[in-house]
Order: sequence, then C-alpha cells, then structure tokens
Amino acid sequence: MTTLVTGAFGCIGSWVIRGLLAAGERPLAFDFADDPWRLRMVAGPDVMSRIAFVRGDIAEKDQLVKAIGDHRVTRVIHLAAWQVPLCRQDPARGALINVVGTANVFEAVRACPGQIGRVVYVSSAGVFGPPHLYPSGPLADDAPPRPATHYGVYKVANEETARVCWEEHRIPSSGFRPLSVYGPGRDFGVTAAPTLAMKAAVLGRPFRIPYGGRTDLIFVEDVANALLTAASAALDGARVYNLHGEAVAIADFVRRLHTLWPGAQGLVGHDEVPTPFAEALDDARYQRDFGPRPRTSLGDGARRTLEEFARLRTEGRLDARELGV
Repeated sequence: MTTLVTGAFGCIGSWVIRGLLAAGERPLAFDFADDPWRLRMVAGPDVMSRIAFVRGDIAEKDQLVKAIGDHRVTRVIHLAAWQVPLCRQDPARGALINVVGTANVFEAVRACPGQIGRVVYVSSAGVFGPPHLYPSGPLADDAPPRPATHYGVYKVANEETARVCWEEHRIPSSGFRPLSVYGPGRDFGVTAAPTLAMKAAVLGRPFRIPYGGRTDLIFVEDVANALLTAASAALDGARVYNLHGEAVAIADFVRRLHTLWPGAQGLVGHDEVPTPFAEALDDARYQRDFGPRPRTSLGDGARRTLEEFARLRTEGRLDARELGV
C-alpha cells in the first residue's frame, strides 16, 4: 500500500507523513516546495530518507498521473492548498491551486482506474460564514455554506467537485472541515496565531494574536488522525465532516498560555477583533461514521506544543522564520 500525500511539506501534511511512518508505511510525498523544514521538525531530521518524494505542481495533472502510476499509489490524502492570506492577495492563482488542483487530483485518480481506493482531503470551516448568519450553538455538518473569503469559496467548490466525482465516476472521498488548527508546524494562515503565540512564548518574544472572540481550536495530530482513519475506511459516497476540538474564547486561551508558560505573561496578548468565521463546530457525523473518536483537550494540546517547541529550541531545531528569528 502506498499513500500519496499532496502538500506533504505543510503542517497537516507533516503530521500525516509522521503517522504513516509510525504505521510502517513508506509514503509518497508530493510538494512544490524545496525545503521540507516543517516535515523535518515534525517527523525527524532523517525523514527524507524514509519517504519517497516527487517535487511537483498540483496545477499540472500529468505530474500527478505520473506519480500515481510510477509509485503504484493506492490511496490519496490531498492537502496541497493556499491559505487565506495568499488567496486574498492573488485570487486567480489561489483558484488555480485550490480548485483546479483539487480537480486535477480527482482526474488523476480517474486516469488510473481500479488503482486508487479513495481520496481524502481537507476542506475547511471557512465554507461557513460569520456567526451572526446562523442560529446560536455549534454549526452542524449540513449548515448552509456562506463563505466570507475566496479561500472558503474554493473549499465549497472542492466539496462539490468531490460530490460530482462520486455521482459520475464513483470515486469515494472524505473531506474534513477543521476551524483553527494548532500545534507544531502550524505557522501560516489566519488561524495560525495561537501556535505562533506559543512559539513566541518559548522564545521569550512579544506576540499579539490579532483577533479575539471564540473559535474552535483543534490539535493538529487529531486532524491527521481523522485523515488517516478515513483513508483506511471503506465508506462509499462523497462525505464531508466537521472536525471539533475545543471551543474557547481567545482571551481564555491567552490566560491558559500564561498559566502553562508563566514567562508569556506581559509578552503574549490579543486584540479583541472579530473574525468572519464560525465559533464552534458540531462533529456528530464524524463521530457517527468513525467514532467514538477521542479529542485532545486544549490543555493537553497546548502543553504538548510548548514542550515540543522547548525541546526543539534546546536542540537548536526550532525554526521561527515566521517570527523574524
């Protein structure tokens, strides 16, 4: 069995690769980047010797078809995407990577009939709009999409692409919608700020989370485990799942950080500026199809993140380029 992981050098991709290696697999990493620094940070400095790697562009379908054929891929975990800031800066390029890239994944699978068991991909809670558009309480899986960003629009398109590929070509898929992913390796995107705050705390640097309100924080390993579980499942259809971690006010998160890492007091704070995203997600469909699935509490996830950053700092491997270090 060979799993193709697109966007393997990103945060979630690095944790998926780590999980596949722990299960004894030699995965195929597909990424356009040259420097796997996140992957080395998450899965170990020797990780590139333990995986197969193809440098490729998700916008080029033929590269995907060749990688799938050459490496006898049997399942795909698709993570390659631009985040909100880049999609906002260049919507056309963002659509090429996020929308056309996802269509290319499904078309590459279709070009290899009988070879791929299923496609698993990351959507986003960005498909939903701001809280005032919905009734109070966690958003259900079937809440209507009202994306407030180009990124969210592209994720809606990807979910619909998956649905059509099931209805027309019987390609089974599972898509997952996390909201605020945190943990080692999370360093870019609007909701990366809580992780950057923890890294700044370990480095003793000031940092301000540029927003407030409530959000649904989920530890990155829980997201990776959901993807890996779905990749091994035998479910039909084009299924999409919310992923729930722990809904918390950013002000409370900052207070918890100060408790877990006392040196952060006076260094790490936040601005009470609202974001156009949901406050909490209901993951009943995920728990029904795959559960009961445990969740990492915010206290445990934050502690593990701080401990990992502290260990990497001691080893001289804590990459903090996004903080200007």
